Amino acid sequence: VMILLISSNIVPVMAQEMPAIPVDKNVRIGQLENGLTYYIRHNALPENRVEFYIAQKVGSIQEEPQQRGLAHFLEHMCFNGTKNFPGDERGLGIVQWCESKGIKFGTNLNAYTSVDETVYNISNVPSTDQNVVDSCLLILHDWSSAVLLQDKEIDKERGVIHEEWRSRNSGIMRLYTEAQATMYPDSKYIDCMPIGSIDVIDNFPYQAIRDYYHKWYRPEYQALVVVGDIDVDQIEQKIKSLMSDIPASPADAAKKEVIVVPDNEQPIIAIYTDPEMQASQAQIFMKYPAL
Repeated sequence: VMILLISSNIVPVMAQEMPAIPVDKNVRIGQLENGLTYYIRHNALPENRVEFYIAQKVGSIQEEPQQRGLAHFLEHMCFNGTKNFPGDERGLGIVQWCESKGIKFGTNLNAYTSVDETVYNISNVPSTDQNVVDSCLLILHDWSSAVLLQDKEIDKERGVIHEEWRSRNSGIMRLYTEAQATMYPDSKYIDCMPIGSIDVIDNFPYQAIRDYYHKWYRPEYQALVVVGDIDVDQIEQKIKSLMSDIPASPADAAKKEVIVVPDNEQPIIAIYTDPEMQASQAQIFMKYPAL
């Protein structure tokens, strides 16, 4: 049994008057002409190590009904061939190249897809090897705008994600999925679980994921984060030099929809059951304005 209590939106006046949280003065923040934002911070510990991230401000909420699961599927595809890391006779793929440098897939090389964002990371990278640093920045560049999305790789990944969907099809996941309509009534959030629809995963045409990629993976919705034992000025120049060729979006590019979850005057209480649930849970959710 899972019991949900969803409280109404009550914001104290004091909270509204609190000053904005200041930006860390040690973070270098900039934006390229194409709209790409970057954040760079020197951090001396651990010594000689650096981490790289690219955050996409798009997730499963951007999907249309016939695209359920494509945001998460695309996350997988970003490791299966890019312009500079094709993973075939032309050169090593991202996973193979990283593991050749001691950057282990799943541990130091990973990503996640959520409802509102998709984030990729390359972690625990030796910052003393400039060739490795440059190549990691090149991977971020390719994730931004140069993923190949080849037919054969898409078909290979369908089975991987099908198994992931099957392993996640547990009692608690079914309850959470069912509860979305209660938690987010009259909102697009009622049907946006990142794992998506198994029918879409198994059958979507190749062009569908390419269209999603080119529609939403755009520099104005992307941010690079580099933090570690590095020279901030040097990394900033490398980013400006390497990432400036990523094309800016055309004037008529799709805009993200502002999706608001309606407030409720009275608490919403819902009870869900599933025969596979081995324990009862009671959860309380509080609504408040998005930051």
